[in-house]
Amino acid sequence: MKKMQKELSILLIGIPGPGLIGTLSLNYIVHSLKMDIIGEVENPEITPVVFIDNGEIFGPVRIYKSGSIFVVLSDTPIDYELAPGFSQSILEFAEKNRIDMIVIPTGIHVPDRNVKNTKTYGLVTNEKLDAIMYENEIPKFLSGVIAGPDAIILTYLKNSPIPTLILFTECNLFFPDPESAIHTIQTISKIVNRNIDLTEFKKQINFLRLQGRHLMEETLNVIQQEKESTSPPQIYK
Repeated sequence: MKKMQKELSILLIGIPGPGLIGTLSLNYIVHSLKMDIIGEVENPEITPVVFIDNGEIFGPVRIYKSGSIFVVLSDTPIDYELAPGFSQSILEFAEKNRIDMIVIPTGIHVPDRNVKNTKTYGLVTNEKLDAIMYENEIPKFLSGVIAGPDAIILTYLKNSPIPTLILFTECNLFFPDPESAIHTIQTISKIVNRNIDLTEFKKQINFLRLQGRHLMEETLNVIQQEKESTSPPQIYK
């Protein structure tokens, strides 16, 4: 009798970044998969803000779960000061819950991108994930520069035994970009092997763009700190 292959335990991490790709895509995935909130990432340095949902009080960085899929979703940008503590908390959670793979969706600024032919590139910390990129037709992020808080987070993950896949979707750096988030959602749905209906998301595109303006402004302030020393990440072709 053939032994059944164990389903991978996957942790998705969504933090505000270029185009709010990670935030928009994982917010919708949490909603679409009807994921349960199971906790929060607590850090005394995170801005003291709470969110009210259905009469319940939640912090800005929440943890969700559905089957073997976990999501950490932040509604506040992760800056230089927060990045080390945030990264350490993520790794402790991943080790405690025996996570097999971490996936981080984010955006990459491409000013002259083709909206009808948006691409998502992948970068892995362990060659074990090369097969997943190949199976899902995700081209590699071949060469470029990543700086600022993102670089701090990736350094922690690179040195972790848990393999990580970072997804860079072409987007508009300066505005919430739900059109690009659609491509990210489609890519993630294949990786986690879940059917995610995008009908509702597409109906809300204009609302999502308007709703995310304030968070995008806060995120740009963090990105601007990075730009003082280097340019935004780019793919050199």
